[in-house]
Amino acid sequence: MARIPGIQIEKDSKGRPTYARINLKKRKDAIPYLKQVGAIEEEPVINPDDYITGEELIKQVHDEIEKWPWKPEQR
Repeated sequence: MARIPGIQIEKDSKGRPTYARINLKKRKDAIPYLKQVGAIEEEPVINPDDYITGEELIKQVHDEIEKWPWKPEQR
């Protein structure tokens, strides 16, 4: 089997090909095909409700620290 730069074929214990790893930096020509078959999404869906702000994170951390049975050392 010919070696193709940017594509690695992995075989199982019996020597049969099972996986193909494609380096998309080297094989940019594979991207349109992967998009066509649905392996690559155009744009990821980002739901802002799944995230919190930095201020909310700090408040949650401070609230949790206040619940500790001991006080952390002050620096």
